[in-house]
Amino acid sequence: MIVPKSLLIGMLALSATACMDHREPPIDFSPTVHIVSPVANARVARGDGRPGAGSFNGSGFEINVEVITHDSVNVITNESLNIRNTALLGNPNPNMPGLTVTFDTDLIKPDGGIIPKNTNLANLFNIAGTDDTPGAGVTMWTGWHVLESLPVDVSQFTITVSVQDKAGKTGTDKITLAVASGAGVATSGQALTPLPLPTLNTTGADNPAGPVVTILAPRTPSSVATGPTAAPTPPTNASLFFVQVSALDVSRAGIGVNENGDGRDDATRGTIVDPTQSSKGPNRYVTGLTVTFDVPLLQPTGNIIVAGDNLAPVFNIAGSELDPTGYVRTTFGWVVGGSLLLPPGKTSVTITARVTDNTGKTGTATRVVQISPVVNGQRLTPNS
Repeated sequence: MIVPKSLLIGMLALSATACMDHREPPIDFSPTVHIVSPVANARVARGDGRPGAGSFNGSGFEINVEVITHDSVNVITNESLNIRNTALLGNPNPNMPGLTVTFDTDLIKPDGGIIPKNTNLANLFNIAGTDDTPGAGVTMWTGWHVLESLPVDVSQFTITVSVQDKAGKTGTDKITLAVASGAGVATSGQALTPLPLPTLNTTGADNPAGPVVTILAPRTPSSVATGPTAAPTPPTNASLFFVQVSALDVSRAGIGVNENGDGRDDATRGTIVDPTQSSKGPNRYVTGLTVTFDVPLLQPTGNIIVAGDNLAPVFNIAGSELDPTGYVRTTFGWVVGGSLLLPPGKTSVTITARVTDNTGKTGTATRVVQISPVVNGQRLTPNS
């Protein structure tokens, strides 16, 4: 049978359409965005602030966002130990202009003022850092201790985070959180944890009933920049990778943290850095936190924190939430503003995090990360 030409053309067209319908979808190189903290299904404290009567005892949880790029078109980021600028609230953050973070509820500022819902909160973020992901992309992290309080009529709310790269490709993540309520429930994030003890023995062996400790950033198999071998100058030239440590208080003994920075000036509330303690002792805002590298860290001041010494005094932020298990989870964040001093031939750094609760029980986590060929962490991302 001879098939008419017109019918043959139609059949071929249908066949081509069917083939097109079954093609693999195009690869999406948009940034992947993860809200790492709080964890899914967590509950957070409301905070003690009320309209016209604010408080630094706010909700007090820590938001940490992970952004993974998949090609050479990166997200503009000026990695820094301080990317916060409250005067620009509602506008893009100049240090990470592609970042947009919104709550679908109003927030009450520490001074009692109101931040309307759906305001871009990117300028409230404290820190940002980057590690070198295998392949063309990198992984950026940014964190914020939430000093603000939630209105009394809010029982749950949704946080939306969107990140746009230089080409306009956008990735988004959302999380819905419940507000802790009921008799005996802590009203603020600070009230979820006791204050740190002035002295605490953190040298004991791990205890099965001690805090469950996790190092969330950097992730394996990312690598990190070392920073210059002399005179790191953050934010322009330093290692600038992000370290995130999480501790779950499974014995309910209390992990002592002054997470809202009580005693500091108003401009630095919500931070825990304790720089005068470098190479001298624990971070007085969280005496139970011990973090070490197996290589020395050169600070911008010229001080060298030797391998194995406690790095907790240079951590930037902390926050607490109620884990879905009902235990309190406290998260600590730091952007490394110094340089790793590696001996010849060493190609990795081991990070060890130990958290001791207020009864002396300890938990530990360890992570080995490789060293990137990129020396200056700032060069991992464009900043304009």
